[in-house]
Amino acid sequence: MLVPLSTVAAFAVVLTSRAQDEAAASSTAAAQVRTYGQLARASAAVDQELLVVVAQATLSSPDVAERLGITPQSAPLLAALVADARARVRSGTDRELSLAAATGVPAAAVGSARSAIAELRDRVDGGGPLDLAALRSSWVAVADQLRAEQDVVVVAAASAAGSTSTVAAIRDVRVLADLATALTPDVVDYLSWLLDAQSPEEAQSRWEWLRSHAGVMLARESLDTIGDPALRTQALRLAGTEDAVQVAAVLDAAATDGPVVPPLPRLRALVVSADAVAAETIDLLARAVDGAAASAAADGAAAATERDRTVVVAGGALVGTVLLLWLLGHQVTRSLRRLSEQADEISRGRFVDVGSDGPREVRSVGRALGSTVDSLRRIQDQAAAVARGDLEAPVLGEPLPGPLGAVLHASVERLVDAFRTRDRLQAALRHEAAHDPLTDLPNRGQALRLTTAALHRARRSGAGTGLLFVDLDGFKAVNDRAGHAAGDAVLRTVGARMREVVRSGDTVCRLGGDEFVVLVEGVRDVAELVRLGERLVRAVSRPVAVATASGSRLVAVGASIGVALAQDGEVDGDELLARADAAVYLAKHAGRGRVEVFDEGLRSHLDERRDIEEGLRRGLAEGDVRVVYQPVLEVPTGALLGFEALPRWDRPGVGVLTPETFVPVAEQSDLVCELDRWVLRATVVQLAAWRAAAGLALDEAGPVVSVNVSARFLGDPRVTDVVLDELVAAGVPARSLVLEIGEAAVVESPTLLDRLADLRALGVRVALDDFGSGTTSIGALRHLPVDALKVDGRSVSSDPADQRLVALVVAAAHASGLTVVAEGVERADVLDRLAADACDAAQGHHLSAPLTPDRAGELFGARTGEPVG
Repeated sequence: MLVPLSTVAAFAVVLTSRAQDEAAASSTAAAQVRTYGQLARASAAVDQELLVVVAQATLSSPDVAERLGITPQSAPLLAALVADARARVRSGTDRELSLAAATGVPAAAVGSARSAIAELRDRVDGGGPLDLAALRSSWVAVADQLRAEQDVVVVAAASAAGSTSTVAAIRDVRVLADLATALTPDVVDYLSWLLDAQSPEEAQSRWEWLRSHAGVMLARESLDTIGDPALRTQALRLAGTEDAVQVAAVLDAAATDGPVVPPLPRLRALVVSADAVAAETIDLLARAVDGAAASAAADGAAAATERDRTVVVAGGALVGTVLLLWLLGHQVTRSLRRLSEQADEISRGRFVDVGSDGPREVRSVGRALGSTVDSLRRIQDQAAAVARGDLEAPVLGEPLPGPLGAVLHASVERLVDAFRTRDRLQAALRHEAAHDPLTDLPNRGQALRLTTAALHRARRSGAGTGLLFVDLDGFKAVNDRAGHAAGDAVLRTVGARMREVVRSGDTVCRLGGDEFVVLVEGVRDVAELVRLGERLVRAVSRPVAVATASGSRLVAVGASIGVALAQDGEVDGDELLARADAAVYLAKHAGRGRVEVFDEGLRSHLDERRDIEEGLRRGLAEGDVRVVYQPVLEVPTGALLGFEALPRWDRPGVGVLTPETFVPVAEQSDLVCELDRWVLRATVVQLAAWRAAAGLALDEAGPVVSVNVSARFLGDPRVTDVVLDELVAAGVPARSLVLEIGEAAVVESPTLLDRLADLRALGVRVALDDFGSGTTSIGALRHLPVDALKVDGRSVSSDPADQRLVALVVAAAHASGLTVVAEGVERADVLDRLAADACDAAQGHHLSAPLTPDRAGELFGARTGEPVG
């Protein structure tokens, strides 16, 4: 009987020991939950410090500072505010890391994080230029290190939990920690995108931000799975706070409208609100941690009670066993030993098969353990399927028995849904980033990537790579006459026709507007590309049926095509595109509806244009560009009315160049905007100096100065702010400035009329330059937001027909309330004729050549009303 008694006693000891282990495990789970919560607070604090660093870099970026309207006067105040915020978040980071060390996080992990952060702070405080991308990557690595420790701790806490309610509470903590972890990187990546706006890294920055933003969305969706109703309600309310709504307004707008830099107050409010949202989430996380720890503590108390009860029951069992063991015999002993061994194997995580032989009670326990083993195996299979990314595995759809099984299965389903949503978002974002939304053709960025890849393949194979640049003829007329919806339909049809004409291996891309390219690989000779271009011209030129407000109608466009061929991949993608662009430019100016090939002549023209562009950019930076001023005189009296500012380029090794030489080249790129702003700034500064020397107060009138601006410059939505900033900085009244815009530019881009109206609302005058060179009807003059017409110098001559035309223009302009300035007056009889026609003002070499600033300043100060020159 001693053996059975010893067995029963040992079994009682095992049960008591397990109850004791459960109590200890529950205490451990409570401590680990608190450690996990503190680690989450520490990693969030590291993210908050990175947010301040990115905000500092954003405010210190000259481009962003200019778009935010940060003046030199306000910059020190902003720097002080950033310094205060930096000190505050650094103190918070140090505090949270110290608390993390106190909760039992390995000293090596905390020490490593502290050392890395100290090194990063030294780099931030060093005063030199910051490599924000490398700095951000290092900072994120610190936060990721802490999150890796979180994962280890939370898994250990869940494993040590003593009840399903505690497991659910721990999962609630993890859901809130995931949200806290995702919030700040969302704003950090958004600010990084603002910094990279209009740069080659913009697409990558936008992709990284959209990924972070999707992480926040997924984390917020997971809040619905929080098991504690009160905690779930509080968590769902986080998205409705004033700060959360303010952050969401900025970020959701950016997701649809692009990287528009908000005003400085709103950007500061975004950072402050993001900080507040993170703090609110961390506070709620702390409450969840307290709840989970309390649940684990309750499990420990229950386990201790069970341990005591087990001791009492075991004592009674020993007494009863003395009376009953002789009935059980050898079979009971063997069955219990085997069952105990199997239970011990299971407790060690080895899922063995459990036998069900022996007495009825032993069989019942065996069946229960066997069922538990089956459930654990299913959980293991589901976890393995998720880990290897097999989201369609049938095992993921199999439910698990019991409350714990239901919670775990719901978690698996939510995790699978999150992975699928992430995959869909990533696929959609990849497609959107690489394709034009209207035609679903590869966009400009993708076209360059595909071209570069094709050239690399050609370099290895020795084959030729062709690029056809297709520019539609007459597309603007479709938009103007049939509407933009019809224009969109034409673009979709043209894209579809081009895909039908090209070979299966060729790629059709849309660069934007009415420009397409066709990438052709394995080209034998240029004649093959020319034949393809001719087929494309015929296909595109067929009429297109479009729907308009008045019903269906046929419209037609043409195509001019430029062809460029690269043999053996000897050029890069940008260069090949530039060659095709130069060829299509020749095709459009040679009569349209043609196919032109890039040859040595075009190569020389392209090199010359690039040389002029690079030289002019260097000249603007090095002071080789200056401004001269041609007087504008009143025709009847010869009195000085003002000047026209004309740039001159003293090109080293060449001499003085007039605008006709370099402005057309600048207009083919954004360099013309830089040139226009430089001339505008130089002119208003000079005008301010003249007015100060003449003793004119701000509200006093005086001669005006005209500045020619391009359509590209006026097309910038910020042009009104740019002009106003220059006037305010120089202290010049708006009415003293006249902006001249060519008639052809207004005809080709009617949207510029809104910009002109905004400028006139500031008080700036607007003149329509080179009138007579475009197609503006005289009857439309009264509807244009302009103050004056400048008659094209080619129309101001001694030819009677030109004189009658000028007289008609003067009469029509006066009837519309406009003044008229005649350009290019070279002869006295022409001036007399202009006086007879009641022309208001004139300029030209007969009256005065362009003057240096000093000579023009003398004339400005005199303002005697005497004729000049």
